[in-house]
Amino acid sequence: MNVEKIDYIWAVISFITVGVTYHYGYLLYGLLGIYVFMVAVFLYHIYKINKQMKNTVAVYGTITDYHTEKSGKTYYYPVVDYETEEGRQISSVYTIADSEQKYDIGDEELICYDPDNPIFFYFINRKNEFTESYYRYIIFGGVVALFVLIAIFAY
Repeated sequence: MNVEKIDYIWAVISFITVGVTYHYGYLLYGLLGIYVFMVAVFLYHIYKINKQMKNTVAVYGTITDYHTEKSGKTYYYPVVDYETEEGRQISSVYTIADSEQKYDIGDEELICYDPDNPIFFYFINRKNEFTESYYRYIIFGGVVALFVLIAIFAY
């Protein structure tokens, strides 16, 4: 998940919204507004990811290593070597972590890479990993927003 300018804008607007709506006694409306803006930002990210994935090329890549990261728990990022259509040799680290090593070193897996940005790739059978957390947050936020709406109408 990359942090972009729109994410910083969302954070600033959210802080301002909370302050202003709290000051005027309409905090619940402000929270609903933040949720609506959050959905818009997340849908923008989903759109950008799907647009980038639409222009990818499928090739076989070889798992050559794992990058590990420890933060209480160990996370594994597979390192994949593959060749582009132009013949460039690419070695790239998958951007989504696993709590276990899903592949053996030397395994060949079907991946898709972006010709405009060959470092970006995804495993063909794990395509949804890039957007599923956005959908999860939208749904969870929707449940919270529903309770806020109930609180508004009950008040």
